[in-house]
Amino acid sequence: MASPVYSSPEWYLKAQDKDVSSDIGRLTIYHLGFKQAAGGTLLFAPLEFSSAPRAVLDVGTADGLWMREVQSTIPAPPEGDHTFIGTDINTSFFPSTSMKNITYVKQDIKDPTPEVWNHAFDLVNLRMILIAAGSGVAQRAVVNEHIKLVKPGGWIQIGDCDRVCPTSEAENPRYHDMFACIRAVCQSSGLDPLEAPKMKSWLEEAGLEQVQERTAMRAVGKRNADEELGKLGIGADLMIAKGFAAGAKGLSPSFKPLPDERLDSLVQELETELTETGAYFPMRFIWARKPF
Repeated sequence: MASPVYSSPEWYLKAQDKDVSSDIGRLTIYHLGFKQAAGGTLLFAPLEFSSAPRAVLDVGTADGLWMREVQSTIPAPPEGDHTFIGTDINTSFFPSTSMKNITYVKQDIKDPTPEVWNHAFDLVNLRMILIAAGSGVAQRAVVNEHIKLVKPGGWIQIGDCDRVCPTSEAENPRYHDMFACIRAVCQSSGLDPLEAPKMKSWLEEAGLEQVQERTAMRAVGKRNADEELGKLGIGADLMIAKGFAAGAKGLSPSFKPLPDERLDSLVQELETELTETGAYFPMRFIWARKPF
């Protein structure tokens, strides 16, 4: 490809000199959609916050929205303060104003984590970030690297998506095409988009306890009972569809998922499909406890 696909990991890495406000907007809409799909849940791990200060690491934090919302909802400890660290490869996403007890650190998930972080966190959160590591083997290595950061008795939680349309092709033909473009572009770049169903077993095989998994469907367009969030979701998905359709068009024939004419019409026809029918974006949340 001549240039990185918009909102792909490569684009994300190179976005330092770009106006990233549109992508922050898209990530915010996804955050709201994931939260809605999970019934308002942001903390799947049953970590108790009221008895002692807790240290939380949010990996791939972008502008830290997940941390800020969690901080605003958890009880304060009797002494001291809960602390949050958010990591991201792109510091352009970090907010210009700071909040108490929230720190932002530049960190590539493919790099070794600081040794001082080993066994330092009560909760490590990784949401929609592991694909940036690359292959399935690399994604699993990143999970194992971050398990090292969890205190004995602490928790790790992962949020990721299957990148496969959960409804039939007859019901959502163009949403199927969008996911096909995402998979093709990722696979052509050495990224594995289909690892989410395996992540629960990764935690089990790493020796973690109380491993749990929950699926949730982010409702888009007409599928969403919240009309405003449904419309916002259409816009967010069209941004993704536009970038990945353009990326797919530049692939070699062996990787190209659709004919050029279908790629050219994807965004316009997907907007109609999401407005008139709606769709579901499949999410998995997996969490587990590190043994004492």
